[in-house]
Amino acid sequence: MAAHRLVRGAFAALLVAAMPGLLVAQSSIFGVRGLGHPGRPLTPAARATGGSFAPFDAESDGNPAALGQMRALTGNFVMAPTWRHWESPAGDASLRESRFPLMSVGGPVPGTRVGLGVAFGSYADRDFRLSSTDTILVRGVPVGVNDTLTSLGGINEIRFGAGMVLGKRTLVGAAAYWITGSSRMEARRSFADTSFISVRQSAELSYQGFGLSLGLIHELRNNLRVSFYARSDGNVDVDRDSTGVTSIDLPYTLGAGVQFRPHRRLTLAGAGVYRTWSGANSDFQAQGGAGADNTLDLSFGGEWVRNTRRSTSLPLRFGVRYAQLPFPLDAGDQPHEVTLSLGTGLRFAQERAGFDVSLEQAFRSAAGAYKERAFSLVLGLSVRPYGSR
Repeated sequence: MAAHRLVRGAFAALLVAAMPGLLVAQSSIFGVRGLGHPGRPLTPAARATGGSFAPFDAESDGNPAALGQMRALTGNFVMAPTWRHWESPAGDASLRESRFPLMSVGGPVPGTRVGLGVAFGSYADRDFRLSSTDTILVRGVPVGVNDTLTSLGGINEIRFGAGMVLGKRTLVGAAAYWITGSSRMEARRSFADTSFISVRQSAELSYQGFGLSLGLIHELRNNLRVSFYARSDGNVDVDRDSTGVTSIDLPYTLGAGVQFRPHRRLTLAGAGVYRTWSGANSDFQAQGGAGADNTLDLSFGGEWVRNTRRSTSLPLRFGVRYAQLPFPLDAGDQPHEVTLSLGTGLRFAQERAGFDVSLEQAFRSAAGAYKERAFSLVLGLSVRPYGSR
């Protein structure tokens, strides 16, 4: 019973604010705090440019105004296997995981200048397994213990968006988001002394929230476009086993981008996204966590078209990205990442089908001793049943 009380007390605090890993690995060492590692619900074409093309990409879950560009019914499916290696004060680990960051379908409304789209994307990933060893006193006797905390799940978003063409040079759009998901948590304590019975406790965290976004894309010249969008996600309610435990403020998002075509074969773009995660700082600290920080995401990239008559035939895409991460492992030590990317794509069957691929190498670190390298192969399949118009 004493051991059970020890686990029960620690488990409640760990549910919302997980401790950094000590011995056993998780999918990302920077995904154990807060709500997890932020998702990137973008197409491989956008990710190959570092994300710089995302504010103009109708098939990514970004600026809803881009939906006004859709000329054919299109379905997309994206998967992203990742190989990572991380280092921490407790040791190193090499891991592999597979994610499905985006599924979407959208197209134009016949006879109108409106495009509609529905997207299912990743908001935050919270898969990890943490383990630590310690010695505690049980009735005055020191006993070795091994504690393990496991989480499987995360938060997703479902977007319902619409974009519309205004005049010859302007697109506007709006979207509503349903933010939902769950994490299955399990805590175990085993004892070096086999006369003690191991203790196990589990719970399911569920998340519910809603968001809204507005967007604008404007063509300044034939070879120059700008993009702006804003999003508010309100807050997410967190339940543990169907019982409300807390409400966490989600960020406001401000995004902007510029796209320039200096040559008929070359398109360049830059983008920036700012998120006000610090609004949730007190929410996480109240649960025993390290808090949350505002984040800035900057990207630059381009696309070189090999054949201007078939721009979708194996173009070369490239990009670089710098991003801050919202949930520090230690208070006051905000992690960040730098990502290099390269990709291409191909449309075939009279433009009715296609694939895109992005190769990404990410370097993540905090000022302390936590470092991570991750290589991702982002694959996307798209289907246009009626071809391109």
